[in-house]
Amino acid sequence: MKKFKKSSLILLLFAVSMVAFSCNSDDDAKEIIPGTPVGTDVRYKLIVSAPAIVTSIKYKKGDGNTGTDGFDVDSPTEWTKTIIVKKPFVTKLEVTFRNSTNAVQNYTFQIYTDGVLSDTQTGQIEIPPTPPTGQPLATATVSKVFTVQ
Repeated sequence: MKKFKKSSLILLLFAVSMVAFSCNSDDDAKEIIPGTPVGTDVRYKLIVSAPAIVTSIKYKKGDGNTGTDGFDVDSPTEWTKTIIVKKPFVTKLEVTFRNSTNAVQNYTFQIYTDGVLSDTQTGQIEIPPTPPTGQPLATATVSKVFTVQ
């Protein structure tokens, strides 16, 4: 009987210690938050020195496909687009210009990652040569690629 009580006591102490040490905060349930997907905010920004010199804007969307957009009437010299991506992600901004002014025009591409300026590219769009009669002015396409790590 003494052996049985001693064995039972040892078994009980073992069971209590297993329960006490097996509890861990790592086993907490994960909280699922409905709504917009969580990821890295990437914002494309384009600034031009004159309105109506941009003929098209193409950008890489968060799903990897190409999106197209244009300038808003209320902001004819500045364009922005924010997307949500998962790192690593290779951004791409491609802009086609047609300079129909009598002066060289400037542009600036900026890429922000989580609100912080990550990359900038500046350049000029020259005055194109006068085309033959009936032909449109020449266009210039500029691309910017940046990897978000």
